[in-house]
Amino acid sequence: MRPKIFLYGIVLLILFLLIGIGCTDKYQPTPSQFASKESSCTYCHLNSSLLKEVATPLPPDEGDSGEG
Repeated sequence: MRPKIFLYGIVLLILFLLIGIGCTDKYQPTPSQFASKESSCTYCHLNSSLLKEVATPLPPDEGDSGEG
């Protein structure tokens, strides 16, 4: 009975060590040329002053749309 428990413990220890080694950052992330703030999607989509400059206004409402 004792050898099985010891063997299971060793196997679990090896698994935890392999998982720990596999989850470490081996390389430093390099900054991307597209990582600047102005070229990101959120800059264009969430910048209210830029949106006011480039957006075209909606046409005026023509009354009931027929829904509801």
